[in-house]
Amino acid sequence: MHSDVAIVIPSRLKSTRLYQKPLQLIGLYTMIEHMLNQVKQTGLQNIYVATDSHLIEDIVIKNGCKAIMTDENCPSGTDRVFSAVQLMQDSDHIEYIINVQGDMPFLEPNVILKLIENLKTSSFGIMTPVVKVDRQVADSNANVKVVANKDGKALYFSRSMVPFGSSEFLYHIGVYGFQKNTLTKFVELPQSFLEKQENLEQLRALENNIDIGIVFVDSVPISIDTESDLEKAIEFYNSNYKN
Repeated sequence: MHSDVAIVIPSRLKSTRLYQKPLQLIGLYTMIEHMLNQVKQTGLQNIYVATDSHLIEDIVIKNGCKAIMTDENCPSGTDRVFSAVQLMQDSDHIEYIINVQGDMPFLEPNVILKLIENLKTSSFGIMTPVVKVDRQVADSNANVKVVANKDGKALYFSRSMVPFGSSEFLYHIGVYGFQKNTLTKFVELPQSFLEKQENLEQLRALENNIDIGIVFVDSVPISIDTESDLEKAIEFYNSNYKN
């Protein structure tokens, strides 16, 4: 199934806000192990972790997946994914790349599968999942919001509460599906003005007329950036997965 798709999880060791984030324990397993467990449930075969750490590489191999060593100084997760694609062996048959950010240890596998199905049947070079949420969930700079048109084309991404005056928002989940040639085009572009302003690299695509499509999914995954986020993830794990 989907033999022309590669899932790549970028996982660098040095996080600015949480020490060695991929190696933090949630229950008995590290965050990267939880990520691999969720992604493997898609049933896809081409699963890779793009990393700069031999510690992470060892864990990935132990869990039956493939690790690709990438430059420690990759400027973004997407650049790390692209670097891994360039280093893949026998990748000529790969037409679609799924960038799954490595800090969502309980991401539902169906989110990835739905994204792939929509990417393959749409004309968008990039697609990403969103969830409808209320103001309480949206009201955080850490939660990225999307404005889209009626055809499912993303118009803007922001950390601000957009659109202004709304009672319902589109929460962006950090998973991206790329057509392979679009990924190449994207990483060759320089950082854009709005990308720097919002600290959101997907705005580079929009500023350069690369369309991004959205696909609706049902749940907001826990995303871990800080010690507080990690504590919430551990509590969630103990309540839902421990047994």
